[in-house]
Amino acid sequence: MNRELRQAMLRPLSLVVLLGLLVVCLKVTAGWWRGELSLAEDGNWFWLALFPVLLVIWWRYFSVFGCKEPACLLPEDEVRK
Repeated sequence: MNRELRQAMLRPLSLVVLLGLLVVCLKVTAGWWRGELSLAEDGNWFWLALFPVLLVIWWRYFSVFGCKEPACLLPEDEVRK
């Protein structure tokens, strides 16, 4: 399999996994914030610690703010005469 095809297949799969983990982290974080969950039970501390890490990964690799594709970049400024 060539590199472009592999990357085209892996990127959407990675996004689905990342968003699924973000949903779980968001549920645990919201429950902890409202006082419904304790960090000591069921490994909730792990999901709470993983939440900012997943947000940074999403921001850097999947959001439009971290995109490095040519379609996402601003056009070069033309030299004014």
